[in-house]
Amino acid sequence: MKVGAPLPDTHDSWTVGEQDPSDSPAWQPDDQRAASDLAAALRAAIEADHEERIPAFADDSAPAGPRIDDAPDGGMEVAASVLWSRFLRFDAADPRWPDRDRFVLSSGRFLPLLRALLRLTGHDAVVAGCGHGQHPAIETAVGPPGQGFATAVGMAMAERALAGRFGRTLVDHRTWVLACETDLAAGVSLEAASLAGRMHLDKLVVLFDARPSAAAPGQSGSGTGQEAVTRFAACGWAVRRVESADPAVITAAIAGAMRVRRPTLIACHSGTPLPVSSSPLQPGLADAWNDCGTRGGNTRRVWLRRLARHRLRDEFERVTAGRLPTGWQSAWQQAWLQAVRQGTGARKAGSESTLETGRQGLAMLCGLLPEMVTLHSSAGAGIVDALPDAARATGFAERPARHLACGVQEHGMAALVNGLSLHGGLHPVLGASFVSIDRMRPALRLAALMGKAVIYLLTDDGLALGEDGAAWQPVEQLASLRAMPDVAVFRPADAAEVMACWELALRHGNGPSLIALCPRALPDAQTDHAGSRIGCARGGYVLAASRGPRRATLIATGPEVAVALAAQARLEKLGIPVAVVSLPCWELFSEQAASYRAEILGKAPRIGIEAASGFGWERWLGDDGVFIGMDGFGATASADTLYRHFGITAEAVTARVRRRLGITSH
Repeated sequence: MKVGAPLPDTHDSWTVGEQDPSDSPAWQPDDQRAASDLAAALRAAIEADHEERIPAFADDSAPAGPRIDDAPDGGMEVAASVLWSRFLRFDAADPRWPDRDRFVLSSGRFLPLLRALLRLTGHDAVVAGCGHGQHPAIETAVGPPGQGFATAVGMAMAERALAGRFGRTLVDHRTWVLACETDLAAGVSLEAASLAGRMHLDKLVVLFDARPSAAAPGQSGSGTGQEAVTRFAACGWAVRRVESADPAVITAAIAGAMRVRRPTLIACHSGTPLPVSSSPLQPGLADAWNDCGTRGGNTRRVWLRRLARHRLRDEFERVTAGRLPTGWQSAWQQAWLQAVRQGTGARKAGSESTLETGRQGLAMLCGLLPEMVTLHSSAGAGIVDALPDAARATGFAERPARHLACGVQEHGMAALVNGLSLHGGLHPVLGASFVSIDRMRPALRLAALMGKAVIYLLTDDGLALGEDGAAWQPVEQLASLRAMPDVAVFRPADAAEVMACWELALRHGNGPSLIALCPRALPDAQTDHAGSRIGCARGGYVLAASRGPRRATLIATGPEVAVALAAQARLEKLGIPVAVVSLPCWELFSEQAASYRAEILGKAPRIGIEAASGFGWERWLGDDGVFIGMDGFGATASADTLYRHFGITAEAVTARVRRRLGITSH
């Protein structure tokens, strides 16, 4: 193998220009010809797929311009053919085999390539929209540039974590990524690459289309991939430059990457688009590609025999199927209620922040659910403070692994969480500050699109950290997150609701769950834990009924429930009976029958209370309702001062209710 000048900060970077006999079995002329024929057949299948799809977009009303799945200009068919025919471990008969290799596209421009590969290897017919993960052989949605790559890093993390728990006899596979320069230039890719290098994820290999012609229009940089190569080398990756489209050279590069004890980036600098023949696929080539799809069948059957004899078979099958352990709910409730009775952990002296109770709940759940793993940012570090020392001290660079501190790399962290969930066998929890949600939104949206049950544990600072100023008071985020389909946003008011929301988040299996926890210490709103569980499961409930015919309904979430209860007490003294409704999850409440919602909200005037934007509250308040909260950004002052300034106090609520009811006398 010809070795070029080493790149900075790595001893595993070189240029591959010739075949090295030590890297792979010696190639014969027939091998070379067969590999080239497979690549040419793949290119023909791509073009055929593209021609089939053109009529669907031939309507004159269809917008002009390129589409995400336009046929690429070619050049990576040889690399893909070598990978799928000689290295990728899979069985088309069971595309969800737990110990299969993961193959991830990080660019939508490779979707035609993937569709062709799936068809040639004997997978079921590819359905429309397969790029969003509906097809069982497609590991993830493509998403914005870099999301696929960062998600693949999470999959490699999951493989390591599960291997540490169940052993290499059950978990021993690789993650492969096909990327282009646009993907690796994205900020999320650099964050994920840094984390992967830090963890030495040696079972992660990226094939990178570094040809100048593959650069996106307007892409900054040299268009040769050199910037990506340099950045990845600095992050601790092994980098290999492939200067030839020769199948033997690519085989040598991939084989060498499989022996390196760090993640590998293979930059494919050369590759001329293959000529396309209009003739049908030759039967011999069709059979050869079909054989690639069945090549892993024997390996899978041997693995199934190992699984049948494994002492952890039942547990492995449970976690890979995504099932929670039998009896976990009763154990969880007993542990929580015991903490409440003892006045420790989840509740102390009747006054505790929901952040404190939430992280105590996380510690309990980590003890009950061995598949639960946590990732947190610097701002979310306090969320994992209650975890046992063993869980907090162990990172994914070691085995077994339950926890990873990601620093300020929240963009990459959120994509990694998606990869952990998509891989299967783990239940990831992300800890971060609410104000950082915009950096995590692309990954959150993809999780919702794919229906992945990831949990975001967010510190809902809001006005509670008033001294930090308006920049750290995300008053608009609750409304924006509630607008995202298939995302359940929980904002619990006290320890009882935190317990219920944790349970609901774990059972919410068709999308992400966000639990917003406030660091401000508040008195418990109730002692009826059973009633709270039932009410939270329906998204909203009457927390405190009125003493007499209801004159108004106070509707609140999170810490503002305490404000509503205090206002209710004041109004009752004035002879104005009002009810208090807690609405911890709008999404669940909206799923209830209209009769239930009408019963809870009542016919009396409705007053909504939330220290956030009022956008969306009209849904529950009606045309004649009143919202008490924020209509702009926050300010810099103590929390108590800001709550008074914005009128989110019991006194201000009492005055607004009286004014709404037309009561002026004392």
